[in-house]
Amino acid sequence: MPTVCIKWQKQVFPGIEIDTSQPPMVFKTQLYTLTGVPPERQKIMVKGGILKDDTDWSTLGLKDGQKLMMIGTADEIVKAPEKGPVFVEDLPEEEQAAALGHSAGLYNLGNTCYMNSTLQCLHSVPELKSALLSYSDNVRGNGVDQASHSLTVATRNTFGELDQSVRPVAPLHFLQMLRKKYPQFAQQQNNVYMQQ
Repeated sequence: MPTVCIKWQKQVFPGIEIDTSQPPMVFKTQLYTLTGVPPERQKIMVKGGILKDDTDWSTLGLKDGQKLMMIGTADEIVKAPEKGPVFVEDLPEEEQAAALGHSAGLYNLGNTCYMNSTLQCLHSVPELKSALLSYSDNVRGNGVDQASHSLTVATRNTFGELDQSVRPVAPLHFLQMLRKKYPQFAQQQNNVYMQQ
């Protein structure tokens, strides 16, 4: 097994053994580990031309200490990303809800859990949300009573708060307009509002 010296760019790699019982591709792979130049991009100058993958080593007459020259460009070193991936589990609780597309939720204002769940179900209907977004504050002239108009505007505003907030929303204005439009939701028993 002859030992050769490889010159590549400005670097010299002395004492590289060539196993002449193996094909030249094994030698090129060995050079790849030293230089980072993939075997398919390597051109190794030997006596009589360029070393090919099917060259028979015995025809080259290699001697110990012989200098061979290699030409080729190394692969770019893959750099680690500057900022690693951020997993949802690593985010603060408020940002997790926003990242997953969940709304922040609604505060229970005292027996308002049924109202809150109904609002959240309605909030998930895209057609209703888009209709409410296009609803204007100046629709009073089309025969809609003031209480219905106020409840619709309160619903639109509550949906807007749910879309923008990462914290739970208190639907106070909606609850007031609901009780104004439908007084049965304002009934109390023992000074406590009945379940909404």
